Amino acid sequence: MTNSSHKADAAAGTIAGPATCGPRGLARRQAILTAARRLFIEKGFEKTTLSDIIAVAGGSRATLYEHFGDKEGLFRAIMEEDNAMILAGLAPAQADDRVTPEAGLTAFALHLVKALLNEETTGTVRILISEGDRVPDIAEAFFRIGPENAIRRLAEYLQRLSDSGTLKIEDPAVAAQAFLGMVTGNLLMRRLILPQSAPTIPNLDRYVRQAVRLFLSGAHASGTTNPG
Repeated sequence: MTNSSHKADAAAGTIAGPATCGPRGLARRQAILTAARRLFIEKGFEKTTLSDIIAVAGGSRATLYEHFGDKEGLFRAIMEEDNAMILAGLAPAQADDRVTPEAGLTAFALHLVKALLNEETTGTVRILISEGDRVPDIAEAFFRIGPENAIRRLAEYLQRLSDSGTLKIEDPAVAAQAFLGMVTGNLLMRRLILPQSAPTIPNLDRYVRQAVRLFLSGAHASGTTNPG
């Protein structure tokens, strides 16, 4: 990773945070993000200019710079928004010890796959696939902000379950990566290659529940019953 990418990440985190602006500023920030996401998907990252974004969102170049720094900062902010939405599905299980592992993981996995099958989210992934070699800093940032962060957060939850004796997991980070692969791999691949073949909600629910049960069947603590 380059020093410039570290600086860009730090700048984005500093200038794009909600604490730096009031309601009007937040509304303007969201308008810019919405316009940028749409244009990135329609035109591609490289071909979209800041002038294009301003023409759709309104406001000024100075406002865009104030919130995001540059076009790469905008794309990072979009990825951060997507990741926050995805990880929100894990929050209830993390916050309440009464939620069983099966219930917590199922709720998170369903939230995750529905978010990943969303056209805007898959549109962002398609941009990274088609243009990642031209914007390597953005591609690296995607993995830090998205998959690596999701693995870390899920691993923390699995570690807690293992520490309490509810599950038996030797390496929570590896287990988290395996779980995310189980519930997303085939679905996301089909969505990217065959965008019109998204599964129905009942089929999606059945797929996720089977994946969760399979995962938990290998993670039961010795002498315990099914945690669901």
